[in-house]
Amino acid sequence: MAEMSQAAVSEAFTQAKNDELAVYEAGFHVVPTVAEAEAAAVAARLRAYLEKGGATILAEEAPKKIKFAYRIERASAGKREKFTEGYFGSLKFEAPRSVAKPFEEILRGDKEILRFLLILTQKELPVVAPHAVFASDRLEGETIQRPVAPEGPRGEVSEEDLDKSIEALVS
Repeated sequence: MAEMSQAAVSEAFTQAKNDELAVYEAGFHVVPTVAEAEAAAVAARLRAYLEKGGATILAEEAPKKIKFAYRIERASAGKREKFTEGYFGSLKFEAPRSVAKPFEEILRGDKEILRFLLILTQKELPVVAPHAVFASDRLEGETIQRPVAPEGPRGEVSEEDLDKSIEALVS
C-alpha cells in the first residue's frame, strides 16, 4: 500500500475538520436607512444562505431597531456615513466548519449590513442552580429557622432610653 505524502495527510485532516459540525452565533447590525420589512428580508437572506450550505438554525432573533451606545461610521462610495441607530438581529446555527468562512464573506460584502460578529460557540448547556453548602457540625441535619420577634405588648420608649441604646451600639 502506498504511503500518503505529508501534504495529502494534512489536506485530508483539514477536510475532515472542515466537515465537522460546529455551533456558531452571528450578530449583525442592519443600516437604519432600510425599512423594517427590508431588515427582516436581510435576515431571511442570511438564513437561506446558511440553510443552503447545510446549516441547522438553532435560534433566531429578528432585526429590531435599537439606538447604538456610540456613533458608528463607515466609508461608503467615497464618503463617511454616520449611524446612531440601526436594526440588530442574530442567528445561532449549527453548520459544517467549511461554511463559516464563506458566510463571513457574505456578511462582509453585504452593503445593508453595517457591522457583524461571528463567533464559534457551544449549544446551550443546562444551567444548574448552585445550592448552599454549610460546613458547621452544630447545624448538621437541622433547618435554619427565621428568628421570630417576641410577642407581647410593645411599650413606649423614652428618648433617654433610646439615646442610651444608640450610645451602647455605637461605642
